[in-house]
Amino acid sequence: MADWLALRETIPALKGQVYLNTGVSGPPPARVVEREVEWVRRLAERGPGRGDVLQEATVELDRVRAALAQLVGARPEEIALTHNCSEGLAIVAAGLPLGPGDEVLVSDVEHISGLLPWFHLARQRGVQVRRIPARRGAVRVDDVRASLSDRTRLICMSHVAYNTGAVLPVADVAAIARERGVWLLVDGAQGPGQLPVDVKALGCHFYAAAGQKWLLGPDGTGFLYVDGDAVDAVAVSLIGWASVVHEDRPAEEFRLHPGARRFEVAGKHVPSFAALGEAAAMWQELDPAAVRARILSLVAHLRESLERIDGVEILSPGPEPLWSGLVVFRVAGVDAEAAVETLWQRHRIVCRWLPKPRAVRASVHAFNTVDELDELAAAVAELSRGV
Repeated sequence: MADWLALRETIPALKGQVYLNTGVSGPPPARVVEREVEWVRRLAERGPGRGDVLQEATVELDRVRAALAQLVGARPEEIALTHNCSEGLAIVAAGLPLGPGDEVLVSDVEHISGLLPWFHLARQRGVQVRRIPARRGAVRVDDVRASLSDRTRLICMSHVAYNTGAVLPVADVAAIARERGVWLLVDGAQGPGQLPVDVKALGCHFYAAAGQKWLLGPDGTGFLYVDGDAVDAVAVSLIGWASVVHEDRPAEEFRLHPGARRFEVAGKHVPSFAALGEAAAMWQELDPAAVRARILSLVAHLRESLERIDGVEILSPGPEPLWSGLVVFRVAGVDAEAAVETLWQRHRIVCRWLPKPRAVRASVHAFNTVDELDELAAAVAELSRGV
């Protein structure tokens, strides 16, 4: 059984504050930080351009791709290293052969990074963007099916809605998409690290993820899964030395990497990605299913506590299978931005406010405790009473 308190002890940012903002950026554990520092020192002390160091860096990045692939049930050749989830979404959008009249479906609960690529293509190429209506903060499979048309080419949807916390029915939508010959791109920014993710079981063609959120890796890291059967459908829109197989042939005869690595362009900050690989290995050791169970237990406690406070409305939908570590709520008569500021200034509780819906969002991870959630509930009760 995982020792969550032992994990807490390795996370420096948890001292002196209640950290409930992993949905923006998670606090890295010591082993992740140490891995990054180890590589910073190696490069500084031995020289980053030395032949053996360059070879070690190549091996390390291969190890990171393998660790991420294992975490999400993919093959290493189906993983491209990116700098964030948004980059992964943009790579797919820029490379798919979408043109005038082709339709892209997006839901009403998407992050702006899951919307902008398609509206950009609408301006550039005449692509049509249609919205799948959300109901009570979630997306229903029947509404996805009803939104499809003969012109639909792609569905872009989140694994977890950033603004409601709802776990969306990706696997069910994937089944419909494959039946209709439609691509499915998943915004997984809020997925890996809090949910067990098996991209093959989900059935999606593409899955973009962030390293700095629930995985507790460094900022500036992420990855993109591209199903082996879909890789040739996405044109390479940015190309550099990292995109191609290195062999003795002239540049005009270049060959792209056969897998997702073709979407990588050039050099990477190896220390950061080494740390991301360490984070992925850590979550595998802790067991994603156990992490999910721990988060659900904590979220149930927080929801019960908030439901007992007059004037508090929980916007994150139920039942439990829809729950994630993101709990979104309003306090009657208190603006969300002001509430978040007060929670920090008076109680040293770190969370965020959302503009739409205008509400407070608490991110509950496995390292959080019941006592911390009780502190949040007590502070919210003060806000509700106008104290």
